[in-house]
Amino acid sequence: MEKRKHNRFKVKEGAFAMIMSAPAELDKIQDMSIGEIAFGVLKAKPIRMGQIVNISKGGLAFRYIDDKEESNESFELDILFASDAFYLKNIPFRTVSDFDTVSKFPIHTFKMRQQGVQFGEMDSNQTSQLDYFIQNCKISKI
Repeated sequence: MEKRKHNRFKVKEGAFAMIMSAPAELDKIQDMSIGEIAFGVLKAKPIRMGQIVNISKGGLAFRYIDDKEESNESFELDILFASDAFYLKNIPFRTVSDFDTVSKFPIHTFKMRQQGVQFGEMDSNQTSQLDYFIQNCKISKI
């Protein structure tokens, strides 16, 4: 039986994790349209971006399209939920899993993977924002 330190929750659709070498320019996200948010994300050129599958106070898992691109840069993790104008940036993390997944759409030309990350030490503002995100975007306990 699996024992975890924190409860995991499924999250609402539309919540994304982004691994970035530099944060997106979304500091005034509450004043931006969905199009402006999308442009800001694209302009930031995330190394990896995907739908969050589940989250806890200790980490999260997300699915992404495998583009085989690797880099030796150091990265931070950002969480974006555009429809609620939520953006949490620069979360320190370490990867704990990364594996192939089966797509909902079996006829496609790209490979899907799922990456699990453990959060590093966050400042009090980041911790507060993460708590807010979990409380407002969770669907059900896993």
